[in-house]
Amino acid sequence: MQAKTRTLIKNITIVNPKESLLADILIEGDTIKQVSKNIQEKADIVIEGEGKHAFPGFVDLHVHLRIPGREDEEDIRSGSAAAVKGGFSDICCMPNTEPAIDNEGLVSWIIEEGKKVNLLDVHPIAAITKDRKGCELTEFGALKAAGCCALSDDGSSVADSLLFRRALEYATMHQMLIISHCEDSRLAANGSMRESYVSSKYGIGAIADISESLAVFRDIEIAKFVKARIHLAHISSFKSLEIIRNAKAQGVKVTAETCPHYFALTVEDVEASEFDANFKVNPPLGEKEDLLAVCRALKDGTIDCISTDHAPHSCSEKELPFENVPFGFIGLELSFSLSYTFLVKTKILTLNQLVEKMSYRPAEIIGLKNRGMIKKGFIANIVVADLNKKWQVTKESIVSKSKNTPFLGRTLTGLIETNISKGRQVYSL
Repeated sequence: MQAKTRTLIKNITIVNPKESLLADILIEGDTIKQVSKNIQEKADIVIEGEGKHAFPGFVDLHVHLRIPGREDEEDIRSGSAAAVKGGFSDICCMPNTEPAIDNEGLVSWIIEEGKKVNLLDVHPIAAITKDRKGCELTEFGALKAAGCCALSDDGSSVADSLLFRRALEYATMHQMLIISHCEDSRLAANGSMRESYVSSKYGIGAIADISESLAVFRDIEIAKFVKARIHLAHISSFKSLEIIRNAKAQGVKVTAETCPHYFALTVEDVEASEFDANFKVNPPLGEKEDLLAVCRALKDGTIDCISTDHAPHSCSEKELPFENVPFGFIGLELSFSLSYTFLVKTKILTLNQLVEKMSYRPAEIIGLKNRGMIKKGFIANIVVADLNKKWQVTKESIVSKSKNTPFLGRTLTGLIETNISKGRQVYSL
């Protein structure tokens, strides 16, 4: 039997959800064997960590890999490369693809393709309804048996309330998680940005914040009624957060995520960019009060985790007029640095709280075992970062196939230098 590779990280500040400590980390094979000061055991690989920080590998519950169907925008290889550069060890890919991921064959295929690339774990999320049309439920049991980690019609809300109730009931029977895209499509009315003074000023079709918050209220009420778990995707508005906060206080089994752009940008940035298509996202960027509410909700635990909603698009699609371009932009390579720059350096969150939002809680929500902490016996998913280094976001620095991000040209703080996935170094500068 071949000996397991041993890696030793020396003199590094380890950041876990509840504590930080200066110590060494010994990895054997895919497992953390020891965390303590002054480890003397021999290792095949030694990484000097002085002045650096070690984080548990990040977990993203909301990624668009565009496969099958739009491999020109992203695929498993390019998406995995972007993810490991961003510090991720696990990503969950959404089913709004062409065709939709709504059967066990596609779920199995994605898992196998992820294993072939072999950079990190790719967990497919399958559709709640067949072809995401909101009419007929998919085969939840077969999807789970194939390796599906959750269910979502992301990109659309399940408009039929009775069907959504049945989905929550059947998901509970199969011990599966429903991830809800909260949007009333009739209220959204094909808008392109948040309804606001800016949208009125320029006469641009707009989406009122109530299109999100009304759907949040409905989905929570149904989940409460049937006593089911529910996870709410990409929450962006003050009104939605008040509803979620109240539901949690009542004991409803609801968790929620937000994305870096909702605590870094507002609708005023859309105007300042002169309606750069890279600023168009759904839910749309909100007002300043929404941004402040997101920050407060991250701090008090109303928002459980940070996801990217990584949404690649081709250059040709993003060259259309603002109202005609598709929603979304990439985020895997930027998420940690944006979160550190806009949340930790501004003292909204501590480093420990950031680890909870990016590693521990998302792993817990999706049911990933022995992840989200740097601890003896846990899987050796470890990110080494230099928190003093600044870097500029450029098209040349992005490894994703698509380069669409509103943060092009921005200088961010916090640079990931090494990513160790299951004991293997899968990224380094």
